[in-house]
Amino acid sequence: MVVLDAAGARHFGSYGNVRPTSPRMDALAKEGTCFERAHAQAPWTLPATASLLTGRYPPRDRQDTLRVTGETVATRLRAAGARTAAFSENPLVTSDFGFAEGFEVFREFFPRQLHELHPRDYPRVSSETTVDEAIAWLEAHRSEPLFLYVHLLPPHSPYPAPPPFGGRFDPDYAGDVQGLPETLMRINEGTLAITRRDLRHLRRQYQENLAYADHQVGRLLDALDRLALRERALVIVTADHGEAFREHGFMLHSTTLYEEMIHVPLIVRFPTHVGALPARWPGIVETREVAATVVRGFGLEAPPGLLETLRADRAGVARSWTSEDRRSLGTLVTERYKVIVDRRRHRLELYDLTGDPRERSDLAATRRGLAVRLARELRRREANTFGWREEALRPETLQRLRALGYVREDGP
Repeated sequence: MVVLDAAGARHFGSYGNVRPTSPRMDALAKEGTCFERAHAQAPWTLPATASLLTGRYPPRDRQDTLRVTGETVATRLRAAGARTAAFSENPLVTSDFGFAEGFEVFREFFPRQLHELHPRDYPRVSSETTVDEAIAWLEAHRSEPLFLYVHLLPPHSPYPAPPPFGGRFDPDYAGDVQGLPETLMRINEGTLAITRRDLRHLRRQYQENLAYADHQVGRLLDALDRLALRERALVIVTADHGEAFREHGFMLHSTTLYEEMIHVPLIVRFPTHVGALPARWPGIVETREVAATVVRGFGLEAPPGLLETLRADRAGVARSWTSEDRRSLGTLVTERYKVIVDRRRHRLELYDLTGDPRERSDLAATRRGLAVRLARELRRREANTFGWREEALRPETLQRLRALGYVREDGP
């Protein structure tokens, strides 16, 4: 399982982008199944990844203090005798937040040398090293049942990618706005004005970083082929959440539940023995279904997963939540409509995703009955949350979260 951080679906070639941002993952999509309408259960890493690895929903409140507890994919597979390893570049997917449980090997790669005077800036992670170690572990355990989880930080900020990826999509940009964490947060805070050309550059720089991530995914796929594991491996590539480029006024992620933040890629190549499956799946799925898909792949009991969705040809819905001290939002996405519930302001938004996929026209005032009905359906689904407990964060953990923009200077 490979998770790309902050990788919105619309930036991938297999999801409609004309730039060559993801050739290796696009090729994988042609070999397996591309789930066209996969949605993350939160627009930021901690609750979204917890849902991905537990198969359950995040809590609707106090997401910024949670520590994952209880059963996960890793704990179940390790108990069943599989070898388990995780290689994570995100400081939220760490032992600090409970993610190491069940993994024999759990490597954290987030840089520890942060700028003391500018805590919201930090050097990029070398994904080359991360993937090197993941491949070495795969080689060492290739003859055993195994679960390998790789969480890469790109295309998450900082956007500037190493050569030969940096600059390939926007070589003529002459401005001085670069996709660094401090810059992006200043744009969000309104202390840095940018032009439309600057914004286009930031989006293309992000896509260059996605191409760098795609290259790393390709190295992992090549390793599977070299080790003769291709036919019996279940391969899953997805993202924890998306990224915004002012489609609704914001940069980065975590703040809203619009499609740019929760519509993510989900590409699955099942083992050969599974047989023929659709190349593309147009129905709605939730990324939390990945957990059951992996557990069932080992022959263990679990709720229906993505394979069962494909075989049953069933329609689905998706639910997501995000919360912090100033906002508490929930959403329900159906085949056509999407409601967003603002619990703090007691406000509903309703969008027809068929005719308005960019969510420009709020129909809540004219279709109030439908909005209320969908909001009630969302409330009925707020059980089945993953195990968690509130926990005060250590100073060094808070520093790392500030560096990523998950924690404001005045508190979480």
